[in-house]
Amino acid sequence: MRIDRASCDDVYHVALRMRDRDFEEFAAVSPCDTREDLAALLAERYGGREDVICGGDGSGPICIGGTIEARPNVLTLLFFATDDFPNIALPATRFIRNNLFPRCIQAGVHRIEAVSIAGYDHAHEWLQLLGLKPETGPMLGYGKRGEAFIQYARVVDVRPAGA
Repeated sequence: MRIDRASCDDVYHVALRMRDRDFEEFAAVSPCDTREDLAALLAERYGGREDVICGGDGSGPICIGGTIEARPNVLTLLFFATDDFPNIALPATRFIRNNLFPRCIQAGVHRIEAVSIAGYDHAHEWLQLLGLKPETGPMLGYGKRGEAFIQYARVVDVRPAGA
């Protein structure tokens, strides 16, 4: 597996070919309704950022992941992939769990969060493999057409003893 900073072209390529459930999830929380429009929006928004990476297997980009700072010391995860993700899923998961998250926590991050569309069980299982736990039941009406989402998080207790 190869990991690099995601270029606009990488983000566009993966977004245009993202898994159907990924498209359903991202379209539900964006103003876009077509793959082309969503790919252009995601490429503009996330391509070239230092906190967004691209994973591939040498034949091209397969997944885009990001750790977007939502608030100080709180990261929101961004992730979408093509149907080729199983080819790199194991090394990608290991990289995130054993390298990326520990580096973030060592840098002071105390919360890593993600929302995922209700019913996307495969994504929910993967989030839990990464160490995130569901914090909510379905949050009704979260998406633009009323889709429900579930909030996941990994929280590190950084409060002083006794607080």
